[in-house]
Amino acid sequence: MEEQEYTVGTMEPEWGNGDVQNITFIVTEDCNLRCKYCYITHKAKGKKLALQTAKKFIDYLLNDNKIHRCQSIILDFIGGEPLLEAELIEDICDYFKIRSYEEENPWYWRYRINISTNGVNYSDNAVQRLIENNKGKISIGITIDGTKEKHDLQRVFPDGTGSYDVVNKNIKLWLEQFPGSTKVTFASDDLKYLKESIVELWNKGIYHVAANVVYEDVWKDGDEQIFENQLKELADYIIENNLYNKNYCSLFFGSYRNAI
Repeated sequence: MEEQEYTVGTMEPEWGNGDVQNITFIVTEDCNLRCKYCYITHKAKGKKLALQTAKKFIDYLLNDNKIHRCQSIILDFIGGEPLLEAELIEDICDYFKIRSYEEENPWYWRYRINISTNGVNYSDNAVQRLIENNKGKISIGITIDGTKEKHDLQRVFPDGTGSYDVVNKNIKLWLEQFPGSTKVTFASDDLKYLKESIVELWNKGIYHVAANVVYEDVWKDGDEQIFENQLKELADYIIENNLYNKNYCSLFFGSYRNAI
């Protein structure tokens, strides 16, 4: 029996072969959405990271000899919605590059910038400038939940209206700049859209899908059967369309190696 590698049950290899230091900057507590399944409930307009605080932290990382340092580093920017503070992110990254060069730290060459965004303001000038000025060193993922119906059930503006149409307008530009990779979250009321949502993302050219379910107590009796049925339908679609070695979905993680 020949052993077959399936990509659908894997995710992309980690940059830096796992020898990476992840440093997270919470640049803002503000967000332009109010996603119903979001675990961050304390959205606060105007509360953002002070640049001087970020600089002090970078100096500490570079100078304190007690810190264990991996070979490479990822500067991870989160919120809130991090791209509301695109200019602040650029200032922090510039300071990191200058200081790591001055200190002759290997991180000057071995760094990446990572941002996960809801995509609402992706086409803004400040965001595009951040991308252009860090080309080859930056990775941005837009969170889009699949179909319009599924996305708009959860990912809403403060007034309750869905954000799909606004985000979807930015997908073409995003896919021209980065490989398509997204995170999808499912809850009880949208679990029935699981299969069609992931297929929709693949059809858009977003081939790497990290999917998960919420951990809060929102589940109802029978949801486990819906989840199982949706996974079976998605698996059938993958097999029928020979996608098992082309696309990625974390829901099948660990099931990628089979004898055929």
